[in-house]
Amino acid sequence: MPFKKGTSGNPIGSPIGSPKGSISTTSKLIREHISQAIDGNKIMEMLDKIDSPTEYISAITKLLPYSIGKVKAYEEIEEREPISININFADTKEEE
Repeated sequence: MPFKKGTSGNPIGSPIGSPKGSISTTSKLIREHISQAIDGNKIMEMLDKIDSPTEYISAITKLLPYSIGKVKAYEEIEEREPISININFADTKEEE
């Protein structure tokens, strides 16, 4: 009997796939090897040699995704008019 679309074959009932944003073991190992291979001091020396502020910012911008990770684009939500809600309590007396 085939599985229903969108459901897991796991009898425990865990969600399908890995949790959102999780990194595979292979990716972790690759990142560790790359970070060990890159000498941060050499990168700083190279950045210090850049005289032009525009080129310096460009170089930093290109390196940022490798240090903090790539940021996913976000989707703008549609603006809506504010809703006004009035609540009237019955059986209450106004204070004088």
